[in-house]
Amino acid sequence: MSFTISDQLNITLFDVKKIRYKSRIVFDYVQSCYTVAYIKEGEVITTFEGKEFVAKKGDVMIHRPNKPFNVISKTEGIHYLFNIDLKVMEEMDFFSVYSLGKVVTIRNPELYEKTFDELHSIWLQEAVDLRTVQSSFLAFSMLHEIVESTKLGGESDPKEPYITDRFNNVLHYIGNHLGEVITREDLAQICHLNPVYFSRVFKEIYGLTPMKMVRKLRLIHAKHLLETTDQSIEVIAQACGFCDTSHFTKVFRSAFKSSPSNHRKSIKSTKRPFISTLLV
Repeated sequence: MSFTISDQLNITLFDVKKIRYKSRIVFDYVQSCYTVAYIKEGEVITTFEGKEFVAKKGDVMIHRPNKPFNVISKTEGIHYLFNIDLKVMEEMDFFSVYSLGKVVTIRNPELYEKTFDELHSIWLQEAVDLRTVQSSFLAFSMLHEIVESTKLGGESDPKEPYITDRFNNVLHYIGNHLGEVITREDLAQICHLNPVYFSRVFKEIYGLTPMKMVRKLRLIHAKHLLETTDQSIEVIAQACGFCDTSHFTKVFRSAFKSSPSNHRKSIKSTKRPFISTLLV
């Protein structure tokens, strides 16, 4: 008995990395490919198309291409993630053929982490023979594990909309008004709290004062615009609420150890997909 596998799988890997953070706040982030993010440690709230999901240790978040999503975590965490484009039968999107949820609980976290460690190790060794084929098989192996976990009921159900904490509305307000003047008093008014009390409680939750959070979110958004648009640095500075280009450059350099222009150049040099292979 014999059989032939005729489905063609075209895999393109764009990045493989491990991220450690003390807290994580990302608003309206958009990528041109899928991001598969495994929660090694921590817990995050992620929103997508008006629905809210909780991803915990051992879960995988699947962020769709060209669709904005939010990620909020106020605890320390570690994510294992890779960016991928995968076509079946040349043109069909793999994630359309296998309809997966936004969050999937992995049935065998130990195996998934071991496979990711192998993939990450190979990804960092550019001179290794057969790097392309090995990386492709390992990435597909993790996707297989995600699909099988879904079959076993590992897909997490979306939660009913709720306020994740008492300052959720404040964070969204900041994200929607980054280019405008924002004061501590404005933010306290959203919660109907005394500004001094509001500032103290806010810092207890996020580890930052409200105004430092404003600056952090402005920098995150500015970094995103530098990486995904051709807007001038002056336009980006204004759109993110910085008083002028000089001030923006100074603050950006302090936060990311690189000037805005140098950061944009470094991103453009790594934009090209490194791995593209065809499995038959």
